[in-house]
Amino acid sequence: MKKIIVSLFLTGCTLGPNYKPPESEISDQWQEVLEVASQESPLVDWWRLFQEPLLDKYIEMATASNFDLLALEANILEARAFRMMAAAPLFPQLIGDINATKSYFSKNGPVFAIGVASGSSTGGGGTTTSGTVAPTTSGVSSPLTGLPFTVQIPQKQNLYNVLLDASWEIDFFGRTRRSVEAAEATIQMTMEARHDLLLTLLAEIASHYIEIRSFQTQATLIEENIYLLEKESDIVRHNKEEGLDNQLELERIEAQLATARANLPTIIAQVYRAIYALSVLTGNLPEVLAEELLPLQPLPILPAKIAMGLRSDLMRRRPDVRLAERQLAQATANIGVAVASFFPTFTLLGDVGLQSLLFPKLFQANSKTWAYGGDLSIPIFQGGSLVGNLRATKAAEKSAAYHYQQIVLNAAKEAESALVTYHSDVKKGNDFLKSVKHYRSLVDLTEQRYDLGLTSSLPLLDSQRQLNAAEQNLVEIQTTTLLDLIALYKSLGGGWELF
Repeated sequence: MKKIIVSLFLTGCTLGPNYKPPESEISDQWQEVLEVASQESPLVDWWRLFQEPLLDKYIEMATASNFDLLALEANILEARAFRMMAAAPLFPQLIGDINATKSYFSKNGPVFAIGVASGSSTGGGGTTTSGTVAPTTSGVSSPLTGLPFTVQIPQKQNLYNVLLDASWEIDFFGRTRRSVEAAEATIQMTMEARHDLLLTLLAEIASHYIEIRSFQTQATLIEENIYLLEKESDIVRHNKEEGLDNQLELERIEAQLATARANLPTIIAQVYRAIYALSVLTGNLPEVLAEELLPLQPLPILPAKIAMGLRSDLMRRRPDVRLAERQLAQATANIGVAVASFFPTFTLLGDVGLQSLLFPKLFQANSKTWAYGGDLSIPIFQGGSLVGNLRATKAAEKSAAYHYQQIVLNAAKEAESALVTYHSDVKKGNDFLKSVKHYRSLVDLTEQRYDLGLTSSLPLLDSQRQLNAAEQNLVEIQTTTLLDLIALYKSLGGGWELF
């Protein structure tokens, strides 16, 4: 029985609601089963599908050197420190205190009034010539009468203390434990915020890399188109001089040539902007990665299928959902802290040490001093602050619950939308690929006719320009589809587990 009482004394109870993670309302099946997707577990290191060593390298660099990511890692350390602070009241608090004071007491103050009645004479007692006070011998009764010694009170007094103070607030009602629970949820929230930023960072690096390769390919095609237009312009100008063509056709070709030349600087500038953005994301100055990124590389090839996993996996994989769930856990714990604030707090107090008026005697056995006791603090009237705090924490918990549900819905919407968009652009890309194949056949046939002398060079140049335009359209849709794929992987929430 004694053990049970001691256990209750030390542990008490924990007030407030106990947190239970919300049940998932997301089904396992995706809304549409598309031929580009499968229900295999999604890849964690999805960017390796692109088979781009430089991309792999930049992702490693960013996870180690991105300053926004490093700032959130510092926030995690800060949250862990706050958790340590929140848990501190669960343990006894010990404070060492060494001090020395010198005091000068007023002769009209309470010390020198000892033994002197109001309005009486100090004839037989009072202040001595040595500056000390002794008990009165007059007929007036002294508060110190009956002491077995003569009280000597110096007017100037030194006091030396070496003390150890101890206090321990017994967490009867779980306020501290709920505070620790909320602090632990804060740590997990900060970690999920880092995971969410990391997920965004991975997607941004991959997107910028794809854009660099796309802009480079587009610039090459524009340069090719300029070359074809310049050849066609020379031919039309020569024909005009020979009277075989007119100024109208020449103006049309020159206008197209000027437009193509105007587009080239814009594309080249976009290459550099994407390189600079990628460099900064990896924690470098803008120009650091330019030398190894400027050499032309083709766009990565799309995978045949995308491993989507189960739709309910989003609750486990997406950091924003996990963050919202931890916010709900923190809000629930704060209710317990608010409820416990209505109940008394009991603190054990004590101190032990040495005290002396003379420093040489401070460390003698007779200088020891000690005290112990307890403090019971009962909130009786707080002007409504406790009630208001409880209502605020309950409202915050409801808000966190609604926020969590909205995040879950948004996660499902983003993943479903990303899948549909990717599937649509894959189909569009297939049609553009067919268009390029047909234009290539057209160029081959025109070249054969040109070699046989059945047509002039202008139809051949025209067919080559049509192929060039089709290839530009194909590059644009391939770029869009690759970016769709990155957005799809981001919506699935993978990648942060590796770092």
